[in-house]
Order: sequence, then structure tokens, then C-alpha cells
Amino acid sequence: MKQKIVVTGADGFIGRHFLKRLADSNFEIYALTDPASQSAKRICGIDGVKVLPVHFEDWEDALESLPQNPVAFVHLAWKGVAPEFRNSTLLQKSNIDMSLSAVQLAGRLSSSRFVLLGSTMEYALSGQVINATTPPAPQNAYGAVKVATRFLCASLCEELKIPFIYAVATGIYAPDRKDNNVIYYTIAKLLRKERPSLTKLEQLWDYVYIDDAIEALYLIATKGKGGAFYSIGHGDNWALANYIYKIRDLIDPSLPLGIGEVPYKDDSVLPCSCVDLTSLRCDTGFVPKVTFEEGIAKVINSLKSQI
Repeated sequence: MKQKIVVTGADGFIGRHFLKRLADSNFEIYALTDPASQSAKRICGIDGVKVLPVHFEDWEDALESLPQNPVAFVHLAWKGVAPEFRNSTLLQKSNIDMSLSAVQLAGRLSSSRFVLLGSTMEYALSGQVINATTPPAPQNAYGAVKVATRFLCASLCEELKIPFIYAVATGIYAPDRKDNNVIYYTIAKLLRKERPSLTKLEQLWDYVYIDDAIEALYLIATKGKGGAFYSIGHGDNWALANYIYKIRDLIDPSLPLGIGEVPYKDDSVLPCSCVDLTSLRCDTGFVPKVTFEEGIAKVINSLKSQI
């Protein structure tokens, strides 16, 4: 008998990869998507996926189409993920109601666990490696609402007696993803034989390849313990400059880098994104398999074909 799972935001970047991993394990997958989504068609052909386009205000209307006792209810849906929307306070605030509706639906389904995915932006200004004891220190409205959503969902899960799991993902990179960040900016510049202008890049960071990130999420959804906090990443926790040098050396070691040419916006606090994988490793057996050099080489080759 197939295991059943419910996933919101399944048509997003992480969601699409997650569904493929679930399909590989022969899950019966119920994917809740926004009716206005233009990307839902990308997941329709995945084996075992039943796509249910429903507004979050009407999620309970989908109750009859959803299974009882799924192994997990994984909530990935989030509005305003793009950088230009991360300080839109009212847009971000709408995610609280959406997430609480997801918890209520999970309760009606008697889900074995409710998994909420966060990001290291909730801890950007903490200056600490992220684990269950790290105090939140968000840098923008996106991070602040993620923090609020975490604690409100945990409280409602406790009321409804649903095991609650919170997971925080660090920087995920992949050949089929192009972000507006220093990694992709540097690759694009160097592939064009141009000199990237950068800060000193002293802040500590962690990056994880998409395959490892998805495997971690899969293990959390199927083996994670109620009440747990998991950090998803590779665990390198290097200064950003180290990643940039590795990228340059893979493309062409002779190319110049403009590290230090751009001043920091604020010298007093540098954002960081470092993770502690101890709980994830102990509870699920997760071990990242793709080194940064291996993963970023795939990204470089993908971008090279586009430039």
C-alpha cells in the first residue's frame, strides 16, 4: 500500500524537486497549488501526483479529495519569496493566515506530522550557527513573518495534537535555478571574462546542492521527530570569499576578482547563514553527498550554455 503525503507550494522550485523524490519512492502525492499558478503544469506529469488547485482560504473545500492519515503534511507555499517582495510587510503577513489554514487542514486529515519550511533569513543578524537554541534575528519582513509563522503554527499544532517539525534551509543552488545573489552574479561575470565587483565577503555562509537539500527534506518528512528543529545545509560554513575563489578557479584561475571593491552597507553587523546539522544527522541519518566544487561545476556548465 502506497504511503500518502500532502504538499503545498508543490509547483515551486523546491516543491517540484521534492515531488520527484517522493515519486521515486512510490508515494501517493497530493499537491495543493494556487489556481492562478502558471507553473502547476510542470508537476502534472510526475508519477503519483494528484494536483489540486485551491485557494488557501478554501483549502477545507478540498477535504474530500485528500487522504486521511498522511505520513506528513509538508507546507512549502509562501507568497513574496522574490527579493523585491521581502520587505512588503502586508504581503508577507498574509502568509501567517495561509499557514495556519494549512495546519487546520492537516488536523482534519489527522496527519502524522506537520512540516513547515523556513529559511536562514530568520537568523541573518544573529551571528551564530543555526540550531534549535539560536535566537531569531531577521533582517526583513520576510524573515520576521517566518519567525511569527513558526511559533503560531507550533502553537496551533499543539492545540490540534499534530506533531510539529520546523526546518530551516540555507542557500540552495542548482543548475535549473538562477538567483539574484553573489554566487550567480560572480559566475555570470566570470563566464563573460568580466571582473566582478564585490565586498570583502567576510560573512560566514553555507550552500547546499539541490539534491542534498531535497534528500534532507524527504528524510524530515518521513523520519522527523515531532517538536524537532532541523537545519538543512551542507555544513561548510565558510566565509563567502572562499566560495567565490572556488568558482573562479573552476572557470579560469587567471581571472581577476574585485573582492573588497564594494563597501559594506553596514560595517557593524554582517549577515551570516551557518547551520548545525547535528539534529538532522542524528534523527534521520542525513549526510550531504555533493561537495560545493561538484555542485557548482554543474551550475557553471548550465549557465555557460546560456551565455
